[in-house]
Amino acid sequence: MKRKFFPTLFAGLLFLSIGFFVSSCSDDITETAWDIQDYEVKASEWSWNPANRRWEVVKQMRYIDEFIYESGAVIGYVFLGVQNQDEVQTQLPYTISILLDDGSVFTETVGYEYSSLTNRVTFYIQPSDGIQDTAAKVYYQFRLVLIW
Repeated sequence: MKRKFFPTLFAGLLFLSIGFFVSSCSDDITETAWDIQDYEVKASEWSWNPANRRWEVVKQMRYIDEFIYESGAVIGYVFLGVQNQDEVQTQLPYTISILLDDGSVFTETVGYEYSSLTNRVTFYIQPSDGIQDTAAKVYYQFRLVLIW
């Protein structure tokens, strides 16, 4: 009788512990939401920011709040290539190395920054040499994906 008592007692305590643990877990499961915002930037829209030594364009965001800014995610993409032919979507920042005629190489970074205070996003093209090259001002399509 003693032999069956201890395994039964152990099994009972184990099931009680599991039951207590499962019942104490909260039901605070929140649903994930997202918003996709597309932006088109024409070559003529870029303006040079001498303080940051880069080309910039500021766009109004359709939606962002403090919760998304603090607890969510904003992921930026740029579309490269021609739609329905060789188009790809790549995550920002996007950095490309460019070979110049004199054999030297410099990099150009396309990126973004945003603010929940102003509800604006700034897209930028930043050359590694900081030179104001007007050839960098080209048409881009951007996408921001907000997840919260």
